[in-house]
Amino acid sequence: MTIGDKQYLFCKVSWDINGDPRGLRYGTNPHQTAAMYVPEDRKRRFLAATTWKKWGKNGPSATNIEDGYRALRIVSYFDKATVAVMKHLNPTGVGISYRDENADAFEKAWSGDPRAAYGSTIGFNSYVDKETAEKIVQRYVECLFAPSYSPSALKVLQQKVNLRVAEVPDINKLGSELFPHEIKVLGNSVILEQTFATKIKSLSDLKSCRCATKRKPEKQEIWNMLCSWWVCSEKRSNGVVIWRDDRALAVGTGQQDRIGAIEIALERAKRVGHSLDGSALASDGFMLQDNIEPLAKVGVTSIIQPGGSRYDENVIEQCEKYDISMLFTGERVFRHF
Repeated sequence: MTIGDKQYLFCKVSWDINGDPRGLRYGTNPHQTAAMYVPEDRKRRFLAATTWKKWGKNGPSATNIEDGYRALRIVSYFDKATVAVMKHLNPTGVGISYRDENADAFEKAWSGDPRAAYGSTIGFNSYVDKETAEKIVQRYVECLFAPSYSPSALKVLQQKVNLRVAEVPDINKLGSELFPHEIKVLGNSVILEQTFATKIKSLSDLKSCRCATKRKPEKQEIWNMLCSWWVCSEKRSNGVVIWRDDRALAVGTGQQDRIGAIEIALERAKRVGHSLDGSALASDGFMLQDNIEPLAKVGVTSIIQPGGSRYDENVIEQCEKYDISMLFTGERVFRHF
């Protein structure tokens, strides 16, 4: 394939399973055949270099691989033990452990929306131990992706016949090994676009963003904003993420209107029993005036969004009315994957 002035040779990925090269079980649906390809010069990098500790029933599907990759992108932002529970390219929950314990992070991530987490793919940014494995086998999980597993954890995970367990290379290298273009196929046409990653990688980056309201965010609100933004930038648009302290409390994704995404997130939080007092909301696109009141009523105290709308002043006015602090990133993070 020639892209711009560069040529790329792609090769098919297969994994050695007990001396037998294996590929994907199927594509998005069981009747769709599928295979994964990587550039020849990157054939031993990241997903292509995955070691399957447990193959499960005929290995992973394309959906398992896609969800695993998206989960790893989310958890790679965090320094402490972090877990992302994924369904259909969207997180049902994300949790971090200040104690740096994966079992703790897993429970927080699963609690985001336990009903939606059924049959999920899960990504970890650090090793999986026996305690975590014991919690995993109590649930229905399709596939795991993590940098490493303890021998005792692998023994526990063997209890689940159809569970697939993947050991991936250092996820800290994930961002530096991105292919330079995203490739989207539309019938007999192909769109190439520059690979995306948010420019906000740290608290320092976030603090340089414009505060649009009179009230500046407090220290905890800044942390909540940062975490919600990271997760929001790695899920499908049009949507929002609500975060407080060490976990995502609600996610609303893939909606045509932002108020619809907000309503879905609030309904999920209510169904699960999450209090949203003191939480932060991240929006992947600019917000409108009718978005603010429903958030104020449930206790959201801070908002992070791109800004840049002709209606920004109306939104700022609503935030001032409800004493909500709001940051403008100047960066839209739509993800159409």
